[in-house]
Amino acid sequence: MDRIRVFPTQSDLYQGAADYWKEVANSAISQKGSFHVALSGGNTPKGLYKLLASTPYIDEIDWTRVYIYFGDERYVPMDDKDSNYRMARESFLDQIPTPPYQVFRIPTEDPNPQVSANSYAELLKNYLPDNKFDLILLGVGADGHTASLFPHTSILEIHDRLVAAVYVEKLSTWRVSITYPLIEQAHQVLFLAAGIDKSPVIANILKNPEGRDYPIQLLLQAKKEVFWYLDKQAAQVWENKQ
Repeated sequence: MDRIRVFPTQSDLYQGAADYWKEVANSAISQKGSFHVALSGGNTPKGLYKLLASTPYIDEIDWTRVYIYFGDERYVPMDDKDSNYRMARESFLDQIPTPPYQVFRIPTEDPNPQVSANSYAELLKNYLPDNKFDLILLGVGADGHTASLFPHTSILEIHDRLVAAVYVEKLSTWRVSITYPLIEQAHQVLFLAAGIDKSPVIANILKNPEGRDYPIQLLLQAKKEVFWYLDKQAAQVWENKQ
């Protein structure tokens, strides 16, 4: 499987990512009876989620054996328009036959986001086999962040916890996110990116994987099973530098 794939359109990108998801899911279910996946927030994966919840994918995956988690969450109520859980629920979770008790959202009810992070870490220890996801789906921000691992934030220094709360100063908001150690342990990681605004930072990351300017670079140095699915716009600067 190619580690970097570029698709002509967003529609093609979603199709390719859905096929990848199906392959990884069915392989995990065949081998061990379940598939454990962490979802990404943001705009890009919404199209993938909608496609997965439609024919033929709704019929080609045993969704009753799928366990769904979240890579990060904005610290807002679960029904807030900015909630990653709400986006996933409306575009995906409400349409698939995965039992609700196999969907694990990051709780945001407690006033203290670190309490939420600790609670989610305990949940993962109880439900996620060996603390290893079969697949983590990640996005790429125009600033180079992924999940809620933002450049120059305290969470990047955390290596003894699976989940942590982080205050993102430039956004004046708290987030809860999985950390480097958990991502590094995953069987597979897929970065999904679309749009010209992501193109410069993606080019910098892919051309300089040994650098330290972006959180994703540190992940690439520690984790080999990483795949990039990009639309033509997101890959434009990188392809021009080839």
